[in-house]
Amino acid sequence: MVTSSSETNFERVTSFNVEYAPAKISKWRSKRTGLTLTHVDQPSPIVNGYFAVATEIEDDTGCPHTLEHLVFMGSKKYPYKGLLDSLGNRFFSSTNAWTGVDQTVYTLTTAGWEGFKVLLPIYLEHLFSPELTDEACLTEIYHIDGRGKEKGVVFSEMQGIENQSWFISFNNMQKVLYKPDSGYSSETGGLTQELRKLTNDDIKNFHKSMYRPDNVCVIITGTIDESELMKVMTEFDESLPSLPSTPNKRPFVDSEPDLPLQKDIIKEIDFPDTDESMGELLISWIGPDGNDVLNNVATDVFGTYLTDSAISILNKQLVEVEDPLATSIEFNTDDYLRTTLNIIASGIPVDKLALVDSEIKRILNEQKDPSNIDIEYLRQIIEKEKVRLIFRTEKSPATLSNVAISDFIYGKEDGSYITKWAKTLNDYDVLKKWSSDKWSHLINEYFVQNGAASILAKPSSALYKSQKESKKAFSKRLKEKYGEEGLKKLQHKLDSAEAKNNKTIPDDLLTQFGKPDPSRIPLLNTNSYRAGLNNMDLDYINNDEFSNYLKTDTPKDFNLALHFEDYSSEFVTINYVVSPPKSNPRLLQYSAVIEDLFTLPIRLPDGTDIPYDKVISALDEDLTSHEVELGFNGEFSELFNFKLCCRNDKYREAITWLWKVLKYADFEETRVKIIVEKLINTIPEKKRSGELILDSANNRALFNDNSLIKAQDFLQTEEFYKEVLSKINDGKFEEVRKDLNDFRDLILGSADHSIFVIGNAKKISNPVSSWAEFSKYVKQSSAVTKAIDVPRSFQFKSELGKKCSSVAHICTIPATDSSYLISFTPIPTDYLHEDIFKIALASEFLNAVEGPFWRGIRGKGLAYGTNIVRYLELGFLGFSLYRAADANEAWTTAKSIVESFCDGTAEIDPISIENAIATIVQSLVFVESNLYDAAYSKIINGVFKKRGTDYLSLFLKKLNTLTHDDIVYALKKYFVPLFSNQSSAVFACLPTSKLSSFEDFMSKQGYQITTEQINVDKESQQSDDSDDMESSEDDSDASSIEHSDC
Repeated sequence: MVTSSSETNFERVTSFNVEYAPAKISKWRSKRTGLTLTHVDQPSPIVNGYFAVATEIEDDTGCPHTLEHLVFMGSKKYPYKGLLDSLGNRFFSSTNAWTGVDQTVYTLTTAGWEGFKVLLPIYLEHLFSPELTDEACLTEIYHIDGRGKEKGVVFSEMQGIENQSWFISFNNMQKVLYKPDSGYSSETGGLTQELRKLTNDDIKNFHKSMYRPDNVCVIITGTIDESELMKVMTEFDESLPSLPSTPNKRPFVDSEPDLPLQKDIIKEIDFPDTDESMGELLISWIGPDGNDVLNNVATDVFGTYLTDSAISILNKQLVEVEDPLATSIEFNTDDYLRTTLNIIASGIPVDKLALVDSEIKRILNEQKDPSNIDIEYLRQIIEKEKVRLIFRTEKSPATLSNVAISDFIYGKEDGSYITKWAKTLNDYDVLKKWSSDKWSHLINEYFVQNGAASILAKPSSALYKSQKESKKAFSKRLKEKYGEEGLKKLQHKLDSAEAKNNKTIPDDLLTQFGKPDPSRIPLLNTNSYRAGLNNMDLDYINNDEFSNYLKTDTPKDFNLALHFEDYSSEFVTINYVVSPPKSNPRLLQYSAVIEDLFTLPIRLPDGTDIPYDKVISALDEDLTSHEVELGFNGEFSELFNFKLCCRNDKYREAITWLWKVLKYADFEETRVKIIVEKLINTIPEKKRSGELILDSANNRALFNDNSLIKAQDFLQTEEFYKEVLSKINDGKFEEVRKDLNDFRDLILGSADHSIFVIGNAKKISNPVSSWAEFSKYVKQSSAVTKAIDVPRSFQFKSELGKKCSSVAHICTIPATDSSYLISFTPIPTDYLHEDIFKIALASEFLNAVEGPFWRGIRGKGLAYGTNIVRYLELGFLGFSLYRAADANEAWTTAKSIVESFCDGTAEIDPISIENAIATIVQSLVFVESNLYDAAYSKIINGVFKKRGTDYLSLFLKKLNTLTHDDIVYALKKYFVPLFSNQSSAVFACLPTSKLSSFEDFMSKQGYQITTEQINVDKESQQSDDSDDMESSEDDSDASSIEHSDC
């Protein structure tokens, strides 16, 4: 080993340049404590920290997850709830964490190294020395309040997911595939029935056994000062206990290994839902050793070969057929000691679940025959996966950080694991040379002879009803057990705990570390160029060698407007952005079919027919990715973006594919029918998501028929696509074909279009003239002075959207145990309107982690998440609740908090204002964390939002002039109206059992109530209606009344 410095405990165990990405990986280990440190040096203004703990447990108590939450409740040195987050807000940072089956990882995301290095030792002290008080356990994990309701942040989180189909399937798979005493069989998030019994002592004991220096790895990505890092880490390492004389047991690595099943096991399970039409299938195997890089890459490539696109073998036989057996089939892996291989099939008719399981296994069995393997397609997949990996790692260090986490948990201490996994892509080159016989051996070993765990998940109306009855009975028993006096005592205990948890952090503690200078954040920059009709007034480079080349490369009478964002890259991304005319709103409902344009056959004018599978194969050969995006980079939803990414040398081919697909894609009957059937069959699964139903409710209510937001909504188009399918089945497909061709002609006939090319523009040949052929097929761009006349969603509001008052629309679904809510009120739509800066500052003040909403709502277990969101494109301010355990109380609390700052009963302190500004800085820098995202951000700010390419500097300048009075002004003018029936519209998605209570609550607020029941047949509806009259708002599992002492 080479010691990096004579003054540090850390010895460098490996260091190497990543051959396929602009990154260098270095790894150290403390010879004194065993603490591991890894740095992925990749240029970025964002420094990311991943503090990983290998966490192994053999039960479903949720100790790993609950401890993750309690770490943020204060440490022995800093015994204040939320200190980490309050300091994080101040230092352009955000904190988070996740708990997986084999790991708990704490994250620190900071704009710049200056703030990161201050927070690093404070954060690590919280990991190694959390306070873990009984009061924090009570409020954060689980409690019963004075009304007999079960709450707690963790309890609310798990309650919201544990009856969902994917959760039930995965949990059952774990129990079938792994031994009962295996850490891989545990639900580390914690089942609600176990969270009730979990004690603080259980969590403390788990912390003592797992949170040891030799079981923790500090992983950092981004631009840092390595000498300063060594200084910070060495000082912290000195505060930790030394390694024991007898080495500690490594979680998982030193445990008895789980071996593959000897035979297939098939288990049928139920999940609660009243729509019993569609089920799901999960098939899992224990695969190769995690250290066997070549076989892991091979199994991953084979999974992609099975499921990647419409021509992949499982999709082609089971999905892309008339009367499909599934709507989607995916492959993924869990990277454990031995890799778990998973195939997930969704949207399966319930009576076909067993058939799909047997069909997948039949196809896999056929593939073990070398003569059945499509070796050329497999090699194409190998190259495609290799290129995708290069693109991902060039764009972001996240992939390499995941490798570093796995290396820490399962790799050798000498760094050989991370070197094998991350240094080169030679394994892909080796696999390209594999023969069919070699692939056959791999398929046989891991997918055929290997025993599989098959979980057949069926929706059950009977289970839904029995759970409702159990919950009612449980709630009744709970209240009877404690009685009125007992509940008062529980509330008093809760109030006392909250008072202790929420003690004020001294201002001098927050300010003693100073605050970083935003001007020292190393921002990224891309270079802007224009060509053709683009005559916008932006910061284009007009007088260098490349700009002159663009002029000479522009054909005479060129009718397109081009914008180039240039930076060093192996890739280029083409965005052909179109604003479709809204002259025929009915045609807009075909948007979901247009999204599948790249999966259609092509018919050229010379009579050449290219079948859809050949089209997809050729696209995969030439392109890294392709999609039809509704919107531009996740915003501006009234646009189409035909987006293609390719290697620099495939630029001309990408453009050729764009015009061939746009102009000559053939709306062939069989393909269109398959697409429509898939759209219809995905609806039952979507109806199980409270978030999707909430989005759909406001999409349909707030926008008119000319809006793409409404036209592409899955509930809005449900009957439309059923009618389309009926037409096809009735022999009237030509009517459908005419509609689709008319819609395509509207798109091609739009003069509102522009082209944005992002990537290494200087490395592509003929960047402008390559568009000459394409220009023949589209109308001349109107972009003589502007790239595109961007349609704004607020221009397509319905009457309710314009009025935005009085109505509360409530949806109920049986497949959720949590509530989701959003309230809208109007705000200005000009991105430079003076009030927008005040609204932004007020929003971040309320939203801050450990800020007013966090403490008042999440901290009391009323909801897992709450947020103020600014939708300038829609012209709305939104207040949202996510996975709420008590939507009524959460609403009341939020309203009270806002009003208290308006009337002066609560104070807006200067430190909170500074922290809110810092949070905005961090969020603006984060969206430009790599050159790819910086390029998109520059276009969005300059072209689409028209607020200037140097918006960060402008925003900071404006924010620094704002005061306490400006926040109060914004709260009174825009935030108070969110909670008034005179100035807001409310949408909610609730469990059916909570409808009556919430309906009554909103009526008392003055709203006119409309309700919509999703996935409810007549029999269930009658039962629900009667149950609602006496239903408790409690939604918990009734298996146990026992609860913890913490």
